[in-house]
Amino acid sequence: MRDDYAINQVGGLACVYLSTTEHFQLDCFISQYIQTRNLRLIADINNLLRSTLEGYPGKPPVMVNELNAWIDKTLGYRAAHPDFGQLDDV
Repeated sequence: MRDDYAINQVGGLACVYLSTTEHFQLDCFISQYIQTRNLRLIADINNLLRSTLEGYPGKPPVMVNELNAWIDKTLGYRAAHPDFGQLDDV
């Protein structure tokens, strides 16, 4: 890992990295997660995600794909394709 990447990171889950130079602030990440999982209609989803993220076992820097996978596994959600509705498991 590059030294500047490790040095310039924001501690904890204040942000989630998209790449070594780009990151989401936590609020933006949560909004993106809700949108890509089509979770807008779930009551209190924002608070549920925040409380779940408090238990994230990883260490910074936190990459978006790793965090998405962990939340999906922990809460059982799946990403929705933007062009297709949610499909039921067969």
